[in-house]
Amino acid sequence: MGRACGHIRNLASFALMFLLAAQTIGLAAAAGSPTAATAITPPANTASGTTPVARNQPGEVTKAVFTTGIKDHEPVDNVGVLSNDHTHIYFFTDLRHMTGETVTHRWIYHNKVMAQVAFKVGGPRWRVFSRKTLNPAWLGEWQVSVVDASGVTLGVSTFEYVAAPQTKSSAAPAPN
Repeated sequence: MGRACGHIRNLASFALMFLLAAQTIGLAAAAGSPTAATAITPPANTASGTTPVARNQPGEVTKAVFTTGIKDHEPVDNVGVLSNDHTHIYFFTDLRHMTGETVTHRWIYHNKVMAQVAFKVGGPRWRVFSRKTLNPAWLGEWQVSVVDASGVTLGVSTFEYVAAPQTKSSAAPAPN
């Protein structure tokens, strides 16, 4: 009886070790169970269409915002629609628990990568931004994907670049 109990204890220990290892490498996630190793980026910029994305790392994007400026390491506003009388826009991200990783802002317009800006994360909370100069003719939806060094998309945000409204003073004068 003592020998059987020892085998059962060993089997139970092995099963526990297997479950812990499966969670660590993400096997439980593949089976549909949540794991401690899976993080989902919150939709911090829902006004402009941020999409949360799962990844098998503890780090995350806690804030993703398009803005017209940065002051004191923070965005000055949250832009979902930008008129083409503005030719610059910033994309700000607040990254957590990604020290030592490289993260890239990938600017996409009409399914074409227009720019990529890589950042080395230097601490447990790291705020970074990239700036894009826009041609006023590049109207439509723009997207920035936040991508880690292994190519995993951490989040996607969008904004709409639209024609500025015409003012009466810019219209041609009426003939007399």
